[in-house]
Amino acid sequence: MGWITPIWDVREPLDIYRTRTSTSVRAEFLGGEWRTVGIAKDLVIIAAPLVATLVVAVIVLSGRAAGFSTRIGTGDYNIVSGVIVSCVLISVLAYGLKRHPGQLARVVVACITVAGTTSGLVLFKLWFEITGAAPILFLSAIPLGYVGISWSVKGYYGSLSQRKSNVLVIGSATLLGALIGTSLSPLFTITFLGALALMDFLVVETNLLTRLTGTQRYGEVLSLTTLPLETSLVGLGDFLAYSILVATSFQLRGLIGALETIAFVLCGALITLQITRLRSKTAGLVIPISLGVIPVILGL
Repeated sequence: MGWITPIWDVREPLDIYRTRTSTSVRAEFLGGEWRTVGIAKDLVIIAAPLVATLVVAVIVLSGRAAGFSTRIGTGDYNIVSGVIVSCVLISVLAYGLKRHPGQLARVVVACITVAGTTSGLVLFKLWFEITGAAPILFLSAIPLGYVGISWSVKGYYGSLSQRKSNVLVIGSATLLGALIGTSLSPLFTITFLGALALMDFLVVETNLLTRLTGTQRYGEVLSLTTLPLETSLVGLGDFLAYSILVATSFQLRGLIGALETIAFVLCGALITLQITRLRSKTAGLVIPISLGVIPVILGL
């Protein structure tokens, strides 16, 4: 769900078994420079949805202050609820990956994109209510909703281009994560994210996913649930978890706390990307979530 696997392959110079020449040194330097630029681009791609999460969080909390609601339950969820939900979710995913991994991956991605599209429509409606716009103007959001649903269906059947798929998945994860993070109890979201990070670590370090799905089907699941960036494959769950965490931080500590969380998450992502250069794959949630949750805990 949340591992990062490098997709770059910098080959060694042809004279690897000989004394280094100026050509091999130059090739090594260019390879290192390319990695640095690629990692910087990856961090920008990770940071952009987190900044967008702030905008969404502002809309949700402004609407709540004005007496409007997203109509998403904000019940008294606690740590016990977070543990129960996490255990049920993990159990369902494990069973599905064992039986029908490819189909489950498609269903999960489609559910997130459809939920993200719905979240976008909810936020549009809330924004119109805050600004006092005429209700009929909400009809202008229908084409966007149609595009989101249409792309979700095409993505499920594998007929959506990679670029459109990336836009849809990142946008949906951002909208859904921001709505979840500003609507549910901070204790619940912290527990839930902690459980996901733990599961992410165990899955990556024990090769559990490969054992559940088999080597051949593992590649299919990986291609469906990760996004190819400049240097790495980043899991869809990573974007969702980061957005939830930033929105939760904004709910508790306002703009300053959210910016601190973004900074910590990006530092964690940078460390993870650097580790991935050495290990080929690394859990993508453990370090960013562990660092990013610090401002949230301080705000409790």
